[in-house]
Amino acid sequence: MAEHPEGAGDAPGGLIGSPETIRGKLAQFEASNVDQVILLNQTGRTSHADICSSLELFAREVMPEFHAREPEHQRWKADVLAGKIALENLDTDGFKVYAHQNEDIVRLTPEQLKQKMAAKEAEKTS
Repeated sequence: MAEHPEGAGDAPGGLIGSPETIRGKLAQFEASNVDQVILLNQTGRTSHADICSSLELFAREVMPEFHAREPEHQRWKADVLAGKIALENLDTDGFKVYAHQNEDIVRLTPEQLKQKMAAKEAEKTS
């Protein structure tokens, strides 16, 4: 989560940018009741020092805001799980483009996986 140029946080699937950018994106997830995200900081050629610095910045500048609201969220979640709150039925099909990866990634070669992904994309656009 190092400081990045303006607009760098617009990556469609990533949380990249300043603490303010990250807070904004996480707030969107939070508004949708997403309560878990996975931070993958150790990609590419990122040094260990940069990874640690990024995680420290996240912990210091982003987490406190969300942590403060956690008790309220846990009460809401408990009510949902107890059936006291009914969630609306949302159309999530648009978010399943690569849902097959998890089941196939361990048994397909990289080339087979690419072919399957390409076929799925072609099927979706036709």
